[in-house]
Parts: sequence; structure tokens; C-alpha cells
Amino acid sequence: MKIIDLHCDTIGRLIETQEGLFQNQGHFDLQRAQKAGLVLQFFSLFLYPDEHSQALKGILQQIDRFYEEIEQQSESVYPLLFIKDYQPDEHRLAALLHLEGAECLGTEIEYLRIMYRLGLRSVGLTWNDRNLLADGVKEGPNDGGLSQAGCRMVREMRKMGMLLDLSHIAPHGFYQAIDEYEGPVLVTHANARSLCDHPRNLDDNQLKKLAESGGVIGLNQVSGFVSTDKNPILEDFVNHIVYVSKLIGVEHVALGSDFDGADQVVLPGVDAYLQLENMLGQKGFSRQEMEMIFHSNVERVIRQILK
Repeated sequence: MKIIDLHCDTIGRLIETQEGLFQNQGHFDLQRAQKAGLVLQFFSLFLYPDEHSQALKGILQQIDRFYEEIEQQSESVYPLLFIKDYQPDEHRLAALLHLEGAECLGTEIEYLRIMYRLGLRSVGLTWNDRNLLADGVKEGPNDGGLSQAGCRMVREMRKMGMLLDLSHIAPHGFYQAIDEYEGPVLVTHANARSLCDHPRNLDDNQLKKLAESGGVIGLNQVSGFVSTDKNPILEDFVNHIVYVSKLIGVEHVALGSDFDGADQVVLPGVDAYLQLENMLGQKGFSRQEMEMIFHSNVERVIRQILK
């Protein structure tokens, strides 16, 4: 079955370890992704929040590494830039470039346009901290939402055909960004707060607002976001799929592993996605519903937003 995963931090890890994308010791590589049936992977560009110019330098270095890997493995992977080029093929992975935390943009729309020309197609405004565009979850429930520059950036993203990711953003900004964007949004890697009370997870009202936008949530495999238990198992992760599907509909559920973004994740690597189909079948999901979760919900959104 075809699979789309909305979030991995593999590019940053490859820079640190000097391994390659085709085969490495992390959670994700092309060899194992092909075995699991992946057709599209969102590759995150991430640095811990830093001053604008330093953040920009680091993100550009990650973009360079992304393309170096793509060019070396062109038989196995291609960059997804335009929706007309999307060909879901289990033997050749589509790679979509995503920015996790927009410190490198400052408040400059021009930088967003330049990043678009470099292949960026998805942006998360914040990590956990406040920046010039919005407040992250670390600011708590009394966050200040989006700045005026943040509102302009979100509107420009919609105009350009860029996906908006609301992972990590604080609650006020979450609702404000959906209203400003006026289209289906993504939450690429988070879970249900009702099952695991972590500030990175979404409460029921946020999930319902996400569904109203027509968007999807990529459910996250990081142990601390799955369960308050120290060692959650796959069934704990699947419980989030069941809960969110019942609350807002299976048409708004997707996968967002956060592979290579944390040490403790529920599955040991991307090839272990093969276990998920059987587990969902045991929970009563039909094949059509599983196809929605695994790929078609995300495909609906990207076909609506990407140009």
C-alpha cells in the first residue's frame, strides 16, 4: 500500500553523521522507504532557533545537502516542485522540502519567494519558541498569536501555492493562521492531547478547527507525544489514529513520523510501517480508510494547494 509521511528530520541528521540518504543507520533511508511503499516524504529543514542571518546560513546549507543527495540518488528519489510532476511510484520517492520554524525568513516576503525558487513548498511558522512571525507552544495558552508580518507571510504562502504547517504553534496563532490562510492546512507531526497531555499535541477544539479547514494531521511517533508511559508501543500510536478518526473523520488523518527527529519513536524505522496495515485492520479500519490515512488524504490537500 502506498504511504506518505509528512515529517522527517533526516537531512539535518545526515549533515551531522556524514551518512547518505540511500542507506544509513538512522530511522529513514531510501532503501527501507522503498520496501515500505513510500511514495512521498516531507523532508524537514530544521535548526534550533537562532538569529536571522545565522538561521538563514544553516538552512541554505541543509538545502544544498538535500539537492546533493537527490542528484546522487536520482533513480530512487525526485524533488516534488509542482503538482503536475507528482507520480506516486513505490520505486521512486517524491521528496518535498519543508521548513520547520521560519526564523530564517525574518519578516521578509522576498525571502519566502527566494526559498520557493529553491524548492521550498511547505512552511511551519515556529518551532517551540517565539519568533518574528508567531509564538510557539512554549509561550503557553496566553500566546500573542501571529504578528502582522506573520499574517502577511501566511497570506502570501496561500497565494504562491505553499503548504502551511501548524505543528509547534501556540493555540491563538493556530486559529488565527487557519483564518488567514483560507485553505486546508497541515499539522505535519502531532497527536491528540486527550490521549497524551503534551503541549505539542492538539486538543479536541483544535482538531475540529483543522477539519473545518479541510486539512489533515500527520500523527506523530515520538514516544513523549504518544503516551505518558515511558515506553509506548505501536498500539498506543494506533489509538491516536482511532481517536482522531472518530472525532473529526478519517478523511483528516495522515502519518507524520518525525523520524530522525527524536531518539525514542514507536517504530524503529521507516520499514516498520509494514506493521501498521495489519494493526489498523484489527481495529476495524477498511482498506479504503487505510488508503485515506496512508496517502490519499494528503494527496487531496497537495493537489488543492500546490501549483
